Amino acid sequence: DTKLQMKTLLKNFNKATYFKALGLELLILLIFLLISKFFITKIYSLIVIIQSMQQNIGQFENFDIDSAELSEILEFREIVSQVSSSLNQLILTLIIFAVLIYLTYTIIKSAQWNIIQNNKLTNFKKYFLKFSMLSIFLHVILAVLIFNILKYSRTFLISYIFEGNFTYAPFVRLIIIGLILIFVFYLFFILYIKINKLSLSQSFKEAFKFKKFHLFFIFILISIMSALIVRYGLILSSSVISISIQGILVAFLITWYKIFLNNQLEA
Repeated sequence: DTKLQMKTLLKNFNKATYFKALGLELLILLIFLLISKFFITKIYSLIVIIQSMQQNIGQFENFDIDSAELSEILEFREIVSQVSSSLNQLILTLIIFAVLIYLTYTIIKSAQWNIIQNNKLTNFKKYFLKFSMLSIFLHVILAVLIFNILKYSRTFLISYIFEGNFTYAPFVRLIIIGLILIFVFYLFFILYIKINKLSLSQSFKEAFKFKKFHLFFIFILISIMSALIVRYGLILSSSVISISIQGILVAFLITWYKIFLNNQLEA
């Protein structure tokens, strides 16, 4: 049976499809890196400006507008105006960043999944509409999970680095959230496969039947391997070439798993 499954898997494996999907995986990684680098630099600079202005506002802690001189009032209003303007810029930058990430993910990933299932773009407009609706759900869930990861990471790292205490509570929470994150991606991978032939409601019903659930544990293994590649790759070198190699290796693994999962679920 195992030999027969392997023969079937190899028979269904289309090299042309794999390299198309891999190319799109590498493309989205490159675009994400460029977008993130630009916006993170912009966001950081705005936060620094806001923090410096807040320190200036601190000088007016006992400020009494009734007894203050005109120059002091004007200075205070100017600082408040600058803080307000910078906060508006920060909010707008975050919104644009989120929208660009969503659009990039939705356009490229929908094309990738459509090609994985059909070997070429087929009924893409219909597939794209269903994919884009699913992506909204995914990004909302990811925002919540990433916020909690950052929150518990901060608690754990502050305690571990500055106090030398290994606090188990935030560490365990990070592991649990990490597993939930992996499961969410796995569930959406299944949905992306099912919407190729089914409606959104039918796809959800099929996905939550959790057929061939052992495939999830393979995805956990792939995720761990990807994390190890990045971790030890950065330890060895944080150069552009090293990061590029890490990205290519992770893209190879993830793309292989997507095609493997599609072939297993559609078999």
